[in-house]
Amino acid sequence: MSAVSFKFLPKDPLDALREIALCESELEQLRCGQVKLAREQGSTWEQVAEALGMSRQSAWEYYTARFRIELDHRVKENTDLSEDAALLLAVDETKAVRRRRPTR
Repeated sequence: MSAVSFKFLPKDPLDALREIALCESELEQLRCGQVKLAREQGSTWEQVAEALGMSRQSAWEYYTARFRIELDHRVKENTDLSEDAALLLAVDETKAVRRRRPTR
């Protein structure tokens, strides 16, 4: 892994801060995508948390809150689905993920 280097930042400190903020946002999007992928492939919250260097509880709270916001936006955009149908779909998807997880 490579470390972040000052030599690639703009010389102006405010421009450098803007660049850093943009990079942080992009990294967070990448991180969320990898957490989703790890969970879809059956990784536990403990495994995800260890990879991120945080507690299981912190990882679960942070990422499930982020994913709920994203799901809420999708639900609002999909007016063709009733609440009952959406709940059944969510239950079916959860069962499918659990079936794909390796047993301990």
